[in-house]
Amino acid sequence: MKENNKYKFMAAVTGLFLVPFLILSSHFIYGESELQKKDALSYLELRTGTGAGIISDVLNLNYSLSRLAGGKAGAGAAALKEELAARVRANPFIYSELALLGSSGAELARFTADKSVSSRPDYSGTQIFSEAKRTLSPAGAVEYGEYTPPALVLAEPLMKSGPAPAYYLAGRLSLAYVGEVVRLMGRNSYGNFGLVDMGGQVIADSMSMSIVKPGLKAPAEVIKLLSLAADGDTPNFASEVYFRGRVLLVSVSNVAGSKWWIYEIMDSADLPARKASSWAWRVVLSGVLLIVLFGVITYKLALLWLKDE
Repeated sequence: MKENNKYKFMAAVTGLFLVPFLILSSHFIYGESELQKKDALSYLELRTGTGAGIISDVLNLNYSLSRLAGGKAGAGAAALKEELAARVRANPFIYSELALLGSSGAELARFTADKSVSSRPDYSGTQIFSEAKRTLSPAGAVEYGEYTPPALVLAEPLMKSGPAPAYYLAGRLSLAYVGEVVRLMGRNSYGNFGLVDMGGQVIADSMSMSIVKPGLKAPAEVIKLLSLAADGDTPNFASEVYFRGRVLLVSVSNVAGSKWWIYEIMDSADLPARKASSWAWRVVLSGVLLIVLFGVITYKLALLWLKDE
């Protein structure tokens, strides 16, 4: 047998097996990558859902004015004033200011953590108070300061026996504590983890961009997913988002009892699992080497079994 024919035979046998193997391998690698994305999305959804539950608990424990009043709700104005003053003294880091309003909105008492601040808001003239009075339910808005952490301005009716509340509670509560909780939860994020209101403004995030730029808008991909989640009336939503040739993984979860959302966004190229998928390429490379070896073995067997003695 000519020398060239020997190599042609081995190349032909190797090629016949190698082509279908490489086709199947490409599907295998692509499928493995898609599974990684789906696993990552499930993980992000779990993280944002857990984070939303934690923030909901924090808001219920520390940012509910009616809860602050506790058992003093029906004890009269004097007891309420005493309770609000005690709350401000005990935790000025959160309760920047608390106020007790009458049924018409007239201010009965105001307690402030920072005594040096001269300008005080008139809660009865705010849209927040009008909304609380109209709906007989809590109303609030996030206030973004240039050099201070975001604050939650609240107004909440204090229901008593009767058709209308005798008092309203109002106040300005610092969201610095919420921001620290969010940053702590997002510490191990491979992207950006944050808290955003329904308008798309970032209240707190793991990259601290909300501190550098107060009132910063969330990434467009997050806002898009928020809109889809709101339209579908679903509290949790996770999806791939394609943006300028990149594949981004985004998950959003609603903070129960509010219009705030926890989000996490990351580039699929930064998946930690993708870096650990070299085993898949090792399988493919091992298969290629085995097929080349089988081509040589086939040639040897052909000489042994088919050569005319």
